[in-house]
Amino acid sequence: RADGAVLDNVDIQSVQVLRGPQGTLFGKNTTGGAILYNTNKPSEEFGGNVQVRAGNYDQLDGKATVNIPLVGDTLLSRFSVYSTNRDGFVDVKSNGNAFMLDGEEFSDVERYGGQAQFRWVASDDLLLDLNYMYNKTDQAPRGQNCEVVEGIPGAGWQALLQDSTVIEPSTGKTIKEWCRENQNLGKDDVQANIDPANYEAEVNTLALTAEWDVNDNMAFKSISAWRNTEAGQVDEIDAMGIPLLDRTNYRWQGTDLRETDAYSQEFQLSGTAFNDRLEYVVGAFGFTEENDKNSRASPTGPFFNTSGFPQLAFYTNQNTELLAKNSSVSFFSQTDWAFNDAWNLTLGIRYTWEERELARNTRIPDIETLSTTENEPFVVATSTYFFPDGADSFNRDHLFVFEDDPDNPGQPDPLSRQKMKTDDSDITPMASLQYSFEEAGFINLGTAYFTVANGYMSGGISDTVEVETRRIYEYDPEEVWNYELGLKFDAWDRRLRVNTALFYTDYQDRQLTTLRINPDTGRIAGALINADSSTIAGLEIETTILPIENLQITANVTINDGDIDEYDDQRILAAAPGPVPENCVRVNVAGNDLDACEIDRSDENLPRLPEEIYFLAAQYNWTTGFGMVIPMISWSYRTNVDNCFDRASCLSGLYEVDQEDVSARLTWLSTDQKWRVTAYGNNLTDDRYITGGTPLVDVAETAGTVYNLPRTYGVEASYTW
Repeated sequence: RADGAVLDNVDIQSVQVLRGPQGTLFGKNTTGGAILYNTNKPSEEFGGNVQVRAGNYDQLDGKATVNIPLVGDTLLSRFSVYSTNRDGFVDVKSNGNAFMLDGEEFSDVERYGGQAQFRWVASDDLLLDLNYMYNKTDQAPRGQNCEVVEGIPGAGWQALLQDSTVIEPSTGKTIKEWCRENQNLGKDDVQANIDPANYEAEVNTLALTAEWDVNDNMAFKSISAWRNTEAGQVDEIDAMGIPLLDRTNYRWQGTDLRETDAYSQEFQLSGTAFNDRLEYVVGAFGFTEENDKNSRASPTGPFFNTSGFPQLAFYTNQNTELLAKNSSVSFFSQTDWAFNDAWNLTLGIRYTWEERELARNTRIPDIETLSTTENEPFVVATSTYFFPDGADSFNRDHLFVFEDDPDNPGQPDPLSRQKMKTDDSDITPMASLQYSFEEAGFINLGTAYFTVANGYMSGGISDTVEVETRRIYEYDPEEVWNYELGLKFDAWDRRLRVNTALFYTDYQDRQLTTLRINPDTGRIAGALINADSSTIAGLEIETTILPIENLQITANVTINDGDIDEYDDQRILAAAPGPVPENCVRVNVAGNDLDACEIDRSDENLPRLPEEIYFLAAQYNWTTGFGMVIPMISWSYRTNVDNCFDRASCLSGLYEVDQEDVSARLTWLSTDQKWRVTAYGNNLTDDRYITGGTPLVDVAETAGTVYNLPRTYGVEASYTW
């Protein structure tokens, strides 16, 4: 879960990047790979580390770790804390407009937390590790600019319907004019209206690992874990500075932070046999999570002076409560068999079953509480109210009620209380054949391998609804087969290391993000749907060379050829007079007729997949009488990275960018290796490119864009004892 992600890792011992599907040992949701973080464990010696970082944008970070033996070499402990702080690099400008904030900063960083570890060496055969982690985030959202995108056929239905009657009479400008005003400010100055804009998350994690050496050839491991997350945001997704698409999970009447409790239990039995030529692991895994608090509001407006009448206001707001419960059970096994010193075969398989439940409850504004005065407003048209006492009487803290059933007045609409349950199961096997060799020509040692691996990503229930039926819907699990042929070797007296791989990845029902329209409010929302078929063929080459003593050069190249073979989606268009077009269904969205049309999106790029990746770095270790000096410089370049969502934004090409970064570090390490001081600079060329945002090109011919971090620099210092 994004809210439960460990945003700042502290006291890390090692990081492993496992590429390709890892469905056997790590289960579902690892179709692209897995990253393993290993923390330093408590040890028998008193010691610690302190690190401080200061940089531009008033960055000030700190980390501290202390290792304390409590009872000899039997009971050990280790404690770590961290704090990460940086001012925002995106400034909010008001331009004197009444809607807007002024002087705020977006894209800042404010996080802190820590962990406490206890290790009990119960006996020579039994070891227990208890780990508690706490993470807190309290920072502003990413600053979104807005860019006008014109010339895409069929785009802009919302602006067409609302500009003349709602937006322009109320604000004095059209939607695109507001967007262009933001665009003219530049990348790092934006317009915003919601205050306070914020994202906060609090995460508590507790894990107990027990390892028991049953005998010399067999070991048993138990991993028990609990995680609680509580998070929410107050932000706007229109990037225009008017109250068009605001959202909040707290600080609004009837809303709650998202809170989730998750529990997991894994058992592993591992061992060796046949004179250590056979290594195996078998295990079982169980997981359950439930959130019993998650309610958000999605206000649009109020826009007074609708249609030129000062007391007339366009206003929509839907209170959406989402309650979910997910459970999963899996069994797995993996075996490594060394036929001889050269050949090795790895076989693995995992069975996974899971069940998902979702309850979606929606409420509308209670008209009896919409006014701060005794004169109650009344409905004139869909989402349009007449306030007898004008704009000053609007009550932001109004209540919400269930909408009436049109067929049974006085009773809640069944579509405002929806539930769905679904379950899936999958078997994910893998096989890998490796051949190891030594002293083959200029190669000192190497391994050639061929791997076939299957991965599985959970399906689920969308919390958005289908525009035709107003019902929540199910999306299918994603399944992937990966075929990889690789060669890894050390050569030139082990001064050259090369890792190469050719791979072909075949996705079925790949889960992609698109945009959907809420038929009750006319607002857009991100949604997952399945692309029937897509593939990636690629080549990776990673090299490390030591051309002379103390100089290390790294050069990596990745080439990806990704294709979407089958991808059917839906696009919303303004309804034209006359018959409904072929492959379209006419729907009513917030009182307006629109056409929901089936479209083929197989001609688009796979999202966020670079066509080419280049990386080059050089590092030199210079030993002096006062310590070691280590200069390092790196360059990376990624081509054709596409972050579009909806059809029109993908056709525009705005979100398809190249990403380049030049960074450098200069480190001094003391002779006793206790002191380390580093001066660093990232993105030295100040190259700016789009990394995401909220594309509203289909909706309003506007695009919310988020840009990467500009040039940063600073100094780090650490002391270890």
